[in-house]
Amino acid sequence: MESRPKASFFTVGCKLNQYETEGLKEHFRAEGFEIVPFGREADVVIVNTCTVTARADRRSRQALRKAARSSSGAIVAAVGCYAQVSPERLASIPGVDLVVGTSQRQRLIELLRQRQQNPGGQPLVCRREFSDFECLDITSFDRHTRAFVKVQEGCDNRCAYCIVPSARGPSRSRSLEDTLRQVNRLLNWGYQEIVLSGVCLGAYGLDLSSDGKRIDLVELLKRLEGLNAPARYRLSSIEPSYISQELARLLANSPKFCPHLHIPLQSGDTEILKKMRRPYSAEQYQDLIWMLKSRMPDMAIGADVIVGFPGETGKHFQNTYRFIQKLPIGYLHVFRFSPRKGTAAYRMEGHVDEYTKTLRSQRLRELDQQKRRQFISSFLGRSLPVLFETRRDRQTGLLTGLTSNYIRVLAEGPDEFMNRIAKVRLERVQERKAIGRIEP
Repeated sequence: MESRPKASFFTVGCKLNQYETEGLKEHFRAEGFEIVPFGREADVVIVNTCTVTARADRRSRQALRKAARSSSGAIVAAVGCYAQVSPERLASIPGVDLVVGTSQRQRLIELLRQRQQNPGGQPLVCRREFSDFECLDITSFDRHTRAFVKVQEGCDNRCAYCIVPSARGPSRSRSLEDTLRQVNRLLNWGYQEIVLSGVCLGAYGLDLSSDGKRIDLVELLKRLEGLNAPARYRLSSIEPSYISQELARLLANSPKFCPHLHIPLQSGDTEILKKMRRPYSAEQYQDLIWMLKSRMPDMAIGADVIVGFPGETGKHFQNTYRFIQKLPIGYLHVFRFSPRKGTAAYRMEGHVDEYTKTLRSQRLRELDQQKRRQFISSFLGRSLPVLFETRRDRQTGLLTGLTSNYIRVLAEGPDEFMNRIAKVRLERVQERKAIGRIEP
């Protein structure tokens, strides 16, 4: 019997990239490919690239070089954001056969076959202007408890440091009807949590209308709330300027929406925020966080922070540190500023040296650890609903899952609790997790 062609994948970057890689894997399986681990011999190797930082660029290039070494004779394809922004740079890497931008991923298998018919020679580079919303839907996720649904793509904001609009294009939304159909498909597969995702999720629907009425994120959430299942929905990262009083009321009053938001901050100093072209002040961000916590005291709020933006002095950084220290934020994602060619910040004066960036990011990561521990500790002795995953914690062998407010919990119990929501009493903190006991 003829063996199936083999494909392997490697993903650099954000959860949205990971989601899109899973979509590509499913597409390849449907076309008869066997998916093998990255680094194993394969007929096709796909690296889903990222270009949000210089480190992401470097990791993408390293993965492509490894792909070319590990699978002699394989077709090596670079896809994703770095491939969209700098296709010539990736095409120059020895062993790369195909470079496919974010606007062409749906055609990846077709393009691979074109390349197979014309082996050798210059790499095939395929990128074009962005069109309507495109998405490779996924019906199977590794853990079979949380499913991601991409509802929005691209971004119209032009923050001074960000290359994403160039990599992903303008904001465009998935239709309301198609979103509801995909959610219903996933519910039929038994998922207990649906995570709504997008590059700029808050902009969902601003390019849509239905029956002459404007669609927005709140309308989408209301329609999803009306479905009989799943047990809960979670929103991915959402910009502060898109969080309205109406959205806050909906989240606070519905048991279906998780009390958890990731709200990028980037700086706690208003002067730096202006230079970053962020459409809010530190005071406005602060007011938003306290408004949300007053409505939902148990809410977990995460934030992105950039250190070392051009012109950031020690005083600016201290303002950011103290600002975050005083806010009821549960965790941080800390990034060192990385100049991206094609952005406004790339040409700015006053770049901060790497050593100073490292020291500042270290201080904020230490603050992140304090914040996480404080947040988890505030729930010790309480019982919270935990959705257990279909795998056990590798180190302890315990069941592992997430509370609705994003606390990672470990607990003893049989496999019957997997893909189920159970009440768990949180008893102690262990690093970034809580140890709990399942209640009868």
